[in-house]
Amino acid sequence: MYENYRGLRRCIVTLHAVRRRALFAFALVAAVLSCNVVSHAAVDVGTGIRYVVSTGTLADCSTKAQTALNTYLQTSSETETGSGEWVAYGPNGSRGPSTTVAATVHCYPLTSGYVVTFDCIVELPNNPYNASDLCLDIAHTFSGKPVTPLASPTPPPSGCSTSNLVGTWTSDDRGGPTLTITPDGNLTDGDGVSGNWVLFNSNVTLTYYGNHSLTLAPDGKHMSGGGYHFTRKC
Repeated sequence: MYENYRGLRRCIVTLHAVRRRALFAFALVAAVLSCNVVSHAAVDVGTGIRYVVSTGTLADCSTKAQTALNTYLQTSSETETGSGEWVAYGPNGSRGPSTTVAATVHCYPLTSGYVVTFDCIVELPNNPYNASDLCLDIAHTFSGKPVTPLASPTPPPSGCSTSNLVGTWTSDDRGGPTLTITPDGNLTDGDGVSGNWVLFNSNVTLTYYGNHSLTLAPDGKHMSGGGYHFTRKC
């Protein structure tokens, strides 16, 4: 979901620009509204966790930041060398069904010690945990406090579930495509053309030869809209 990555990175960058300005509350709203994530998905922001550490160097903080981020997300990196701002995306491995997660840890030097802040952005409902839970565990991992395991995605139910689109969908139009849709948000057709999907309530965003808005029927077996009509085999 490359577009989701780009959108979440814009959110993280904007959040840190916001932190450097006085009108944080107002600018935070603008930051969230400006994030370019897939239609029908909500963005959950966790911010405000802050530690003041009386001893230690900025390098110590950066090392802990990398370790904490890498525990939950993909390989972290410093936004600018020496900035003390570390960003990572995720989730790592099989922690969730999608990659629509981002977090940042920012280290600020003091005369003695340092200040460290934590920010997280999670796209919902495509992740089983929210931004506050993620940020709290990253912060606790940073400080060595006990953590609470993040929620794991539940296995997709079998049959024509209204909570996902997983399965094989055949076009109701003669000669139309057959789509194989997987739990990780991806889809492929019989010719190997790929795309992705997002389901929010009964609203479907299908990225396949462009973006299309469809509606999932109450029986979970049909979806239509955007010039497409599909029936799921189940």
